[in-house]
Amino acid sequence: METKKRSFWERYAYRQLSKNVRTQATDNLFLLSEEEKKSLKSIRNQTYLKAGLAGALGVILLYVPYHLFEETLFPKRDIWIPIYNDSLKIEIEFLIYSVVLVFIEIWYLTYINIKAVDAISKACGCLDPEDPKFDEDVDSLIQVGLEKKHEELKKVGINPYEGLSKWGVLAFQVLIKLKAAISGFIWKLFVSKILGRYALRIVVDVLGAPIYAAWNIYGSRKVMNEARVRVMAPPLINHFSLQLEKEFGENEEFRSVLYSTLQAISVSKRSFHYNHYLLATSLLTRFDIEVKSDPSYDKDFLKKVDELTPPVQKAVSKLIVFGILIDGGLSQIEKRSLIRLKKEGVLPYSIETVKKWSNDYFEGKGLEAFFKS
Repeated sequence: METKKRSFWERYAYRQLSKNVRTQATDNLFLLSEEEKKSLKSIRNQTYLKAGLAGALGVILLYVPYHLFEETLFPKRDIWIPIYNDSLKIEIEFLIYSVVLVFIEIWYLTYINIKAVDAISKACGCLDPEDPKFDEDVDSLIQVGLEKKHEELKKVGINPYEGLSKWGVLAFQVLIKLKAAISGFIWKLFVSKILGRYALRIVVDVLGAPIYAAWNIYGSRKVMNEARVRVMAPPLINHFSLQLEKEFGENEEFRSVLYSTLQAISVSKRSFHYNHYLLATSLLTRFDIEVKSDPSYDKDFLKKVDELTPPVQKAVSKLIVFGILIDGGLSQIEKRSLIRLKKEGVLPYSIETVKKWSNDYFEGKGLEAFFKS
């Protein structure tokens, strides 16, 4: 099978990440020392500063020349639009200039994100060149740095968008992408309202810089959080999978609902996540369950959990909570899912308890309380 050629950024990220050497035992990767926490805080602050400056400078470099030089640099040209059957005045030079600036900003953000993932990996000592899965671990972190979707879940027939129509999935993704543009537009309306209708356009446009800086910081934060939980999850997944195998390895009832439980976890997230893929493959392998590309699911599975025997019911609910925990933090979608699970009697833990476990995991304190629950 022909190996797919790596892009420039993938080759660069691989060179950076493959230099890392594991500095602590595999079983302790989910525990962070005070020194590691200080390193991670420093990495976070430096990356925030760089990403924020990139967003702010992008806006300033776009609009200051545009308003200062106006048609001297960016003339309006009559462009014939066949569909419109008329000419429209379009600032071609400004559009080209905008695209160039966006391209430069994206490249710079990609660079600092890769450097941040590399630094986090070094700080936590997560990669081992002697590990047979070394290249796989490096590739997963490359995907984090390049903000690529971890769609490996498709390989085991799990779809986080189950239940959404194709148009629903498209709308869901488009809304995510439009957040920055929409918030920037709303901010400009707000500033215009405050400053009055006669406010200089250059002031209104440039005052949008903090919004784009904030979105860049948010994007880098997501990358760094993802890298952090990607480092800490594997040993916890291995521990929990082993725990379930010891207790339910011969339990046919648990085996029969395992696929549906993994799908329920994925749907609660409404996103692909590499840690869910690791969890799914670990459990399916340990329980010797055939991987299917398009397995059938019971849409009413969660409503029937209370019909299972008490031990299996508890295992299913615990597995769902674990699946929600291992991608780090609790989104609004996940919180709503937990509330729904609580109402349906699937969740035996309080929402506050799950939040506490989530914080402990992200802060590198482990999940000992969860495993003992």
